[in-house]
Amino acid sequence: MGRPKVKLAWVEERKRRATVCQRRMKELIQMAEELTIVCDMSACLVFYNRNNGKLVAWPSLEEAQSLIDCYNALPETERNMNADEEESSFIKTITKEIEKKLELSRKAVEELKMDNLMLQIKNGSRMIADLSQTEIEKLKSYASKKIAYYDRELRKQHPNTSGNEPFLEDDDGEMKTYEGESSESDGADNA
Repeated sequence: MGRPKVKLAWVEERKRRATVCQRRMKELIQMAEELTIVCDMSACLVFYNRNNGKLVAWPSLEEAQSLIDCYNALPETERNMNADEEESSFIKTITKEIEKKLELSRKAVEELKMDNLMLQIKNGSRMIADLSQTEIEKLKSYASKKIAYYDRELRKQHPNTSGNEPFLEDDDGEMKTYEGESSESDGADNA
């Protein structure tokens, strides 16, 4: 378990303040050293105590000055570019993840709407004739996707069946016909 959160406040007692300062500086130096090893990068820390005018540099004053000089030698656009790229890259990554989740949520909502619409049609609370053209198109698209999905699932469970077999059969093996339909073609073929 981590260290409890410390309330940040001015330490009035001088000796205690010096002790806290030394301990915190030591912790920061240790963290910076670990970061340079783990991330294979250069780092330096500079502490300046305005009360006694003391300057503390890690790893050494010369190395810290050299690293600061290297940074200052970079063109200003390159100095700022690296910081901006990391931040914008992080933001872009998070944005893409959120956009993916949003798209999945939109698809789920659309599927729920179509399921609800199909249920309303089945229960008779809505009639197909009352649907708008947009609702009909969405319903056709959704139904064809569902049929394709269930077809794939059935083929996984019954791999030896062909896709050409009729699936609307009576117990007698006869194809079902509904009012207004015919089992024979009534079009131009019979003319």
